[in-house]
Amino acid sequence: MNFVKKTLIFIFILITFSSTSSSKQNKENNPKNLADKNEIEKFYESIVGISSVAVDNARSLATLGKERSGSGIVIDKEGHILTIGYLVIEADTIEITLANGDTYPGKVVGYDHATGFAILKSIVPKKLFPVELGESEKIKENDVLYILPHPDEGPGSPTKLVSRRPFAGSWEYFLEKPIYTYPFNPYWQGTPLLNEKGQLLGIGSLFIRDTIAEGVNSPGNLFVPIELLKPILKDLINEGKRKTKLNPWMGLTPDDSSGKISITRVSKDGPAEAAGIKAGDVLLSVNNKEVKTMQDFYKTAWSLGGPGTKIPINIQREDKNINLIINSIDRMDFFIKPKGF
Repeated sequence: MNFVKKTLIFIFILITFSSTSSSKQNKENNPKNLADKNEIEKFYESIVGISSVAVDNARSLATLGKERSGSGIVIDKEGHILTIGYLVIEADTIEITLANGDTYPGKVVGYDHATGFAILKSIVPKKLFPVELGESEKIKENDVLYILPHPDEGPGSPTKLVSRRPFAGSWEYFLEKPIYTYPFNPYWQGTPLLNEKGQLLGIGSLFIRDTIAEGVNSPGNLFVPIELLKPILKDLINEGKRKTKLNPWMGLTPDDSSGKISITRVSKDGPAEAAGIKAGDVLLSVNNKEVKTMQDFYKTAWSLGGPGTKIPINIQREDKNINLIINSIDRMDFFIKPKGF
């Protein structure tokens, strides 16, 4: 289906959805409504498709695969593109597709493991159209929001904020106030989340089964808030990574679903493996502080210092308690870096 057809279908969805909520909102507070055909067509000029191929020896092949695709969005006049990092980490080939179908080679400018954000840029100079960065902290639960993937990825859809509770991921990842939206859009990877003024509020990261509340069946999406980008944007563009508040990386995969922290996987050649940690171990404490959830584990370990910090832990293996020390590193130092990064 071509871009025009996809856009018209999406406009119909937005008009239907927005008309339901418009009676509840004062038009003076919503001077710019994305349900307008011309506004949507103009805004799609800022949304790009992203496809990448990881290097043959990428450490992320087992979890992310070799070929990846998703969306991104232009955020400044210099043509920098914001997306989710797992689409492009360890990639040696990146293609950026504009709304009109034109494709250009791209490169990674910066990546941040703490948020998951990545910044790209076209290798070929090209005039692109940036969006305005919004204020994700000001989203209200009755606000109409829009999930807008690149047309080649799939159709956009209206959605609403349903939660801002913390999220802990098993890849040593924690967000204090991510944006949970409902209903679900299946094309979330790197996809921008916008408000009715066309401002960027977040970037799509995950499918979540219980967005409304933990344990409540409500399939939706998790977006990384744009507020987390603003303090580190200059660093990502100029240095390739953040320069402050770097977390130590340990190289293990925890799971707290059973009420205790079990180690399900240890990264080959990573710090945890070097320390002697094995899959099946149960983590009891960090620096003599008991931990029972991934959130507790991460916050306690990260509070000890940045990359290079020695992290003392106590584990249970069968019927033995074992004390070990993890010599942490910078996550970026573990990835295989393609040429030019």
